[in-house]
Amino acid sequence: MIDELSALERIRERFQKISKAVSLGIGDDAAAVRIHPQRLLLATVDSQVEDIHFIKNLISAKDLGRKSIAVSVSDIGAMGGVPKFFLTSIGFTRNEDAKFLEDLMDGFQQGSSEFRLELIGGNLSTSDNLFIDITVLGEVELNLMVKRNGANVDDIIFVSGTIGDSALGSKILRNGKKSEKDRYLISRHIVPMPRLMLGRELAKKRLATSMIDLSDGLILDLERITVNHGLGAEIYVDDLPISTHYKRRISDFLKNPYELALSGGEDYELLFTSTEEKSSEIKIVSKQLNIKITEIGRVTKKPIVRVLDKYGSEINVGRKGFIHFVNKNPQRTQRIYKES
Repeated sequence: MIDELSALERIRERFQKISKAVSLGIGDDAAAVRIHPQRLLLATVDSQVEDIHFIKNLISAKDLGRKSIAVSVSDIGAMGGVPKFFLTSIGFTRNEDAKFLEDLMDGFQQGSSEFRLELIGGNLSTSDNLFIDITVLGEVELNLMVKRNGANVDDIIFVSGTIGDSALGSKILRNGKKSEKDRYLISRHIVPMPRLMLGRELAKKRLATSMIDLSDGLILDLERITVNHGLGAEIYVDDLPISTHYKRRISDFLKNPYELALSGGEDYELLFTSTEEKSSEIKIVSKQLNIKITEIGRVTKKPIVRVLDKYGSEINVGRKGFIHFVNKNPQRTQRIYKES
């Protein structure tokens, strides 16, 4: 069976950018197309598939609708852009009724209002499993777009907010043993908060050399802005921003307290690099927006991501993040990381 990384590699090989209007094609959080001498159209699409991204009886239709928009909007924020419009393609099963549709639309309306974008079209079909595809269109100034590539050796690696909460919240939901104290972790999974304002400020002030939103796990997404472009990274596990809620509950599920923070996914925080000279400005933005931003490591020359303890010794990391239909051959997966 083909794995996700191999599939992406083959698609990129066959569909190279050919139009001068395409400023950025396959391989980033969003594609960018020239629509104006000074502005770019940003386009991205994401899916929520039943039993893969959500369990139907563990999330309300309204929350599902809002989350579907939020995860796509997050890609626009990672480019420093502003979302404008969205389209949706929905595959309904025989089990959804009129109330489900109304509640789902309530979620779409909530997301539309919250992120200031309009629904302009889409498609409906039947399906064996419920799915929702959201395409978001946005824009960004030509000279402000932040891409995944752009980091340099010795750049500082930053991450916003806290990480691992969503993955732990998902585990708690699926385990079925939740309490009132788990509300925060569960909400981080069900009601993600894309960092649109932060992404925009970092772009406007030209503070980020590269950026990506954390959807598939810290290690895997960090490789996408370093290893995939011939660079590497060193991060210190003790510097990872971990919430008190995560610390309180993680031992009930895993022996390694950092596993979900490193590879859990669906945080939708911003992971970005910047120069040391810009660190004071980043602190100012953090304070102004009241968003925690943490320095977790440095960009390195050797194309590998290393996780270090406080003594500088390397920690072995098993699972790097979420990969769809993963190939069981680890050598094949490693080769893709190095060549893509």
